[in-house]
Amino acid sequence: MRDNGGRLVIGSELVSSKAEVARRHLDNAGHRRYADIRAGDARQTLRDLGGPIDFALIDGCPAPEGTSLAGEVIEIVAPQLRVGGYVVNDNAEPDFFEYIRDPANGFISITIPIKRGTELALKVR
Repeated sequence: MRDNGGRLVIGSELVSSKAEVARRHLDNAGHRRYADIRAGDARQTLRDLGGPIDFALIDGCPAPEGTSLAGEVIEIVAPQLRVGGYVVNDNAEPDFFEYIRDPANGFISITIPIKRGTELALKVR
């Protein structure tokens, strides 16, 4: 991020002690100003990303049934993603696919054969 104009990486970590460890590592590396690690539930911490974003990695937690975390988070993040921005999901949650593959939501995507399927999506409108 430093070499790319000083942009900001925003992360969300449910476990506050893990978020603190991440912040400490960033401090030790001298890169804290390039990262905002938000402790808490991503469904809350990612509601306001501060403007259009370029990229989102949604590493949700697959649910045995019902809505997955990735399915809920994409609905929060997608409106904040700029046209031309990318989203990656690495757990192949069916409700994430359903959202991304619905033409009304403005994405095109492809599954990359990593793990159970990693989805790479481009926001086209």
